[in-house]
Amino acid sequence: MDGITVRPRGSDSAPTASGVDSILSDMGGAGARHVAIAGNMGVGKSTLTAALADRLGADAYYESIAENPYLERFYEDMGRWSFHSQFTFLSQAFRQHCDILSTANVSVQDRTIYEHFHVFVTSHFEQGILEEEQFRSLEDHFRSLTRVVPGPDLMIYLRASVPTLVERIRGRDRSIEANVQVEYLQGLEDRYERWMASYDSSDVLVIDTDNIDIHDAEQREMLLSLIEERVAGRSAKAPFAAMRRRRAERAEQRASSVPATALPATALPA
Repeated sequence: MDGITVRPRGSDSAPTASGVDSILSDMGGAGARHVAIAGNMGVGKSTLTAALADRLGADAYYESIAENPYLERFYEDMGRWSFHSQFTFLSQAFRQHCDILSTANVSVQDRTIYEHFHVFVTSHFEQGILEEEQFRSLEDHFRSLTRVVPGPDLMIYLRASVPTLVERIRGRDRSIEANVQVEYLQGLEDRYERWMASYDSSDVLVIDTDNIDIHDAEQREMLLSLIEERVAGRSAKAPFAAMRRRRAERAEQRASSVPATALPATALPA
């Protein structure tokens, strides 16, 4: 499945592997009990969290947007309400991490406390939304909380271009996000890329959702199979062998139905 890359735990470089055979083949360990899903607004975290939790019979933990009393005010006046909103998100995420630690069940978490700080709090500071004193207070809050909660066993990073994010945000029913500016999304996306380039606390699975449609039944099935194998600590190559065959068959069918002079071979979709 194109659009998926992997970086094993402890790698000192950004994800570079691509294609099917490289996916997860070097990812060791006996399995993952805490799976985290990271990514920008509108990228599909909640959708994948629900599908994966259902597939695994796992506990699902979602970002508590409705329980943050400052979020709507934040989108109306970011400078005034960023500190309040981010303090609340860090506290809510900490409670989720504690709940995950208290159960032996597999857990799928939509956005961890680490993402809230390393992406949102840090990006707000870099964009001038948070003052330095506010940032330092939130940093101290984060450092204190994470002294007692470890990171996830597997981090799934959903990546998408800003135009894709804008299109998806406008297409979903969340009026609270109606005033989100492209510049704000771009600032977050830049921060996500830098965070992921340096993140080494767990294995990382990077999914380019510009190229993979989580809502497509076949692509979602292959993606869930891949993640399921990783959570179980097994090789994930087998499901993709069948997918490669089906893609090759479809490519042959397309080639046979189009005159040879219509398109150069390199222009045919993979």
